[in-house]
Amino acid sequence: MARLALGVDFGGTKVLASVVDVDSGKVIGTAKKKTDSTDGPDELMQRIFDVARKAADKADTEMGDIAGVCVGIAGQVDVERGILVGTANLSRSVVDLPMAKLLKDELGIPAIIRNDVQIAAAGESRFGAGKDIDDFVVVFVGTGIGGGIVRNGEIVVGSAGNAGELGHTTVQVGGRVCGCGAHGHLEAYASRTGMTRAMLGELRRGRKSVLSEMMPDLDPADPAVAPFKSGMIREALKQKDEMVREVIDEGGTYLGYGLANVVNFLNPTRIILGGGVIESVDVFFDAAETSTRKQALAHAGQAVQIERAGLGDFSGVVGAAVLAAEAGAT
Repeated sequence: MARLALGVDFGGTKVLASVVDVDSGKVIGTAKKKTDSTDGPDELMQRIFDVARKAADKADTEMGDIAGVCVGIAGQVDVERGILVGTANLSRSVVDLPMAKLLKDELGIPAIIRNDVQIAAAGESRFGAGKDIDDFVVVFVGTGIGGGIVRNGEIVVGSAGNAGELGHTTVQVGGRVCGCGAHGHLEAYASRTGMTRAMLGELRRGRKSVLSEMMPDLDPADPAVAPFKSGMIREALKQKDEMVREVIDEGGTYLGYGLANVVNFLNPTRIILGGGVIESVDVFFDAAETSTRKQALAHAGQAVQIERAGLGDFSGVVGAAVLAAEAGAT
């Protein structure tokens, strides 16, 4: 009989849940919902409960037959106490939320929480682009930017559970405002949110772009504009949109600055990049790789392998399920 566990990946735009066969990495049933930055604690948890139950239904399995659940969420996590301390890219009103306890009480199975890219690192380590090595760094680019570190085959969590927060490292002193409130962080330049804000700024200055044709109701001055989807960016580049190309090149270059810091500080064998913009926008990936190798120390910069994630959108849920099964077995 297959060993099943439930993985949940709660990001800036969607929450994805999957029941996974943790011995093979096969996704048995999956469900997703959009996220909402206006959610309070109750609404946030209800989204998780809803997709968790729907994923179990899709997998045609009872919750009691599932070894455990792990939620990876884009935020600061107290791993030991199972508490979501806070998050820059989700609801600012959700602080010190006892997520693991609420999950266990509602679903009736063992529950743990982790940072969202740490679970992606677990997935890539077991079944993805890191399965053949035990020393690598995973970086996912989406609404924000997160990282996960694997050393000697183990995920480095850090003393407070927040190791790998690459998006909140400084690449420009006194630079753009980040979602966390600080200035000059990588996320403000190389995430979809940061690049969208840069494009909107160019539109406000009168630059021409096919984005205006794709979204005729777009108001570049509206601070509530959602990050542009990766497919829209890819289409703009296909139409040779000069402004979009400049912003994407800049974002990829800044991502390379951040990755060069990773190379110089950790000297990993491999860097695994994931997220929609990485998967679908080749020029962004290429700019990041070129910048990394240029900015890092020569030998390490040329030696490091830079690859796309092997599991795509499912890196997080597969990794979360693996961690849930391990925790549920103890």
